[in-house]
Amino acid sequence: MHAPTRALLVLMVAALVGSLTDFAVADPADTSGTDTDRGGVLQEVVVTAEKRSSTVQDTPISMTAVTGDLMQQQGITNLNGIIQSVPGISVRTAGPGQTELEMRGMSSSGGASPTVGFYLDDYPLSPPAAALNGKVVVDPDLFDLSRVEVLRGPQGTLYGSGSMGGTVKLVTNAPQLDSFKSAAEVTASGTVGGGFNRGGSLMLNLPVVQDSLALRVVLTDKYVDGWINRVVLGEAFPVPTNPGPCGGGWPGCTRGDVAAVTPEEVVPRINWTRLEGGRANLLWQPSEALKINALAMYQKLDMGDYSQYDLPPGIPDARYQPFNVGEPIYDIFRLYGVTISYDMGFAQLTSATSYYSREESQTQDDSEALYSVVGLFGASIPQFYNIPFNETDTTQVTSEELRLASTGSGPLQWIGGVFFTDFKSVFTEYNASVPLAFISVGGAAANPLGLIYQANNPYYIKQYAVFGEGTYAFTDNWKLTAGVRLYRFNSHADEETAGFATSSGNAGQTLNSFSQSNSGTNPKVTLSYESNHQLTLYSTVARGFRPGGINQQIPASICTINTETYGPDSTWNYEVGEKARLLDNNLVVNSDFYYIHWSQVQQIINQTCGYPLTENAGTAASYGPEIEINARLSPQWTLTFSGTYTHSTLTSVNPTISAADPALVPGLAILNIPKYTETTSLNYTRPAFGDFNFTARLNNSLVGPETDIEYTYAQLPSYDLVGLRFGLANEKMSAYLFADNLTDKRAELGINTTAFAWTIPSVERVVTNQPRTIGIDVNYKF
Repeated sequence: MHAPTRALLVLMVAALVGSLTDFAVADPADTSGTDTDRGGVLQEVVVTAEKRSSTVQDTPISMTAVTGDLMQQQGITNLNGIIQSVPGISVRTAGPGQTELEMRGMSSSGGASPTVGFYLDDYPLSPPAAALNGKVVVDPDLFDLSRVEVLRGPQGTLYGSGSMGGTVKLVTNAPQLDSFKSAAEVTASGTVGGGFNRGGSLMLNLPVVQDSLALRVVLTDKYVDGWINRVVLGEAFPVPTNPGPCGGGWPGCTRGDVAAVTPEEVVPRINWTRLEGGRANLLWQPSEALKINALAMYQKLDMGDYSQYDLPPGIPDARYQPFNVGEPIYDIFRLYGVTISYDMGFAQLTSATSYYSREESQTQDDSEALYSVVGLFGASIPQFYNIPFNETDTTQVTSEELRLASTGSGPLQWIGGVFFTDFKSVFTEYNASVPLAFISVGGAAANPLGLIYQANNPYYIKQYAVFGEGTYAFTDNWKLTAGVRLYRFNSHADEETAGFATSSGNAGQTLNSFSQSNSGTNPKVTLSYESNHQLTLYSTVARGFRPGGINQQIPASICTINTETYGPDSTWNYEVGEKARLLDNNLVVNSDFYYIHWSQVQQIINQTCGYPLTENAGTAASYGPEIEINARLSPQWTLTFSGTYTHSTLTSVNPTISAADPALVPGLAILNIPKYTETTSLNYTRPAFGDFNFTARLNNSLVGPETDIEYTYAQLPSYDLVGLRFGLANEKMSAYLFADNLTDKRAELGINTTAFAWTIPSVERVVTNQPRTIGIDVNYKF
């Protein structure tokens, strides 16, 4: 057991023993949920996971909901904080805006669509189709959210493709029609090895026409300083050695001793981050039955560089490069949506229309990788290898959902609707070196600009769906839910590549077009038992689905496999679960066990040539338990625990694929899935002075080992992170001191998540977390 985990458990036991003498029973009328307010009472959380209002405890789905108030108390401001507090969800990440979500052993590292759906209100936020950093979702600031809902398991009936592992839904606060409200937050902190971090957020709720029209505006500006240094070695940069063991064609399989070279320059704190954004919600309610909510959101994320270090040598705050080439990233997204709801008496009619655009641009120093690919000019890396590699991914999505949901309290509840998305994702890359043009097919005359790799690949997906779900209560306790989604996907890609590392071998363009159509049904059946809102038991069988896709063009003369397309994959999920409120609602225990059969797994494979691609690798199985416990130990002490164990491996392998990737064998772990995760927190609250309460929170997040891929498969070790937060709060104001990553753990979160072109055997980049950060967080509601 890890030392921080042991220490936390000792504190928990001591707190439990100390609290037994003054244990008090809460009022059961107020204590029926899984959220905790400043007074330590367990409260109801209302959710819309089934696209109608319910509570977490009464919804027969494995899910977690974290309210905006709780996020503020715990200092959760981004997706990473949500992930650390929810079982069954993990990430593959290279920093803010570079996060890929995984649930229940379903990796998103391959394919054109993710395995986890991501929504803001009713609007889908789709990741780019072909980005080489994966199915990365936007990382919006979470200030002034109503809640975050995390739904585990296939949500293929109500949410469709991209949700076969689960769905994450961010729910904004609706404008209030009857009163002016405002809130502000200011943070300031310092990071070990970094500089001064600061941020501010503001919310204004403005009634424009009393009880009819209101506007809610949220603005955010935050800066986090970097802690990684770029160590520039110049042309003395050591070239790789030990050719041969990693496969033919590489000048060396072992990186030179970069730590032994005297640097020409050290550029400090390169991985800084600046977030600027805002959103506006306009609510118009011309009558009791009709509501129109318009939303506009903008966010810009600028990063100086990736939060990565080199292995070897494995110094967690150093990146070694031949030349002083920055690797900036920017990520801009815009969302416009209109939701119209009309109460028809017997049912609620809802239309949700949105347009979403996102542009990501990344630059990478490609000199070391390019030298390994070309292998020219002996024992140095000349300046003409000093070639940045740029990738841009532009995504545009138009979506429409029209649904009708029954109202009332009869034994039959139903929902049905239609859904459409028009998705366009354009992937471009550019890399050129005039001095290397001579190695092109036909010499420099056939490639005067020295194009190495240039690509322009627009990718289109149109999705059509009809869905319906009904729940029938055939006794006071028993309910049967059945649903189905009929879907069709039409995918099309145009590919244009040029350069001496492409099929043409020179500036000549290689043009291809590919199309695919996938259609089918996603059924779901749930049988549930509910007793007096204190116990819910359920059993679910559901199917999930993801469409096929198109790979980048790979030169046939270089790689063993250059498959142009891959087929769809699908899952069948079987689970049983319970949700129980015990001890007069002072203890809430939610748990489940699931088994998933995954067919035609879309997974990234790497060949010895260094070009990654997606293939239908074979079949897989994923299973394990998930549990959440919320306990009120006394009027002052509360304890929360969540954990999961995930067994997710290939059970059979496509023999054609295993011939190119011999390490791809039955029993190989699915990529980027931790073996286990656990989060434990101990909270203390008591009156301080006036109407202020003193609150303190100690939490520990443990993430087990997982398998990732760069040139070969690699095992990432387990890690745990400890946080401490305490301060004073009342209904209007709070002030907290916090220490994130209290033990200053440097975790390995992923490897080579930003390899644009070639994965090389001599080096891998390791994504790491923010070192110990200590600061203050002040919130005020006007």
